Amino acid sequence: MITEKKIVAVKEEIKRLSNLLDEQYAAEFNFRNHCYLRIAYDNSVTNKWDNVIEKPFIKNADKAELNLVLSFLNKYLLDKDLLALHNKISLGFRKIKNNS
Repeated sequence: MITEKKIVAVKEEIKRLSNLLDEQYAAEFNFRNHCYLRIAYDNSVTNKWDNVIEKPFIKNADKAELNLVLSFLNKYLLDKDLLALHNKISLGFRKIKNNS
């Protein structure tokens, strides 16, 4: 089990990264910070995340899943194409059409 202190630190870093992504891609994507979380969460478990992990994600994900989310969010800052690909994958898990 992940300690409460570690959960707080991970949550703060995930929030910081999602806000950075929101600022960085505001003009290019119709996403808000929670969209980046959806994309990273879904791709970390290769499914609609709440079909695999009980809510809330950060509290119930294991260390490997949390590290993968942090890795994805950091990569999205540098790789817009990966972000777009992961968004398509996430929408596929959710069976939502992508109009981009």
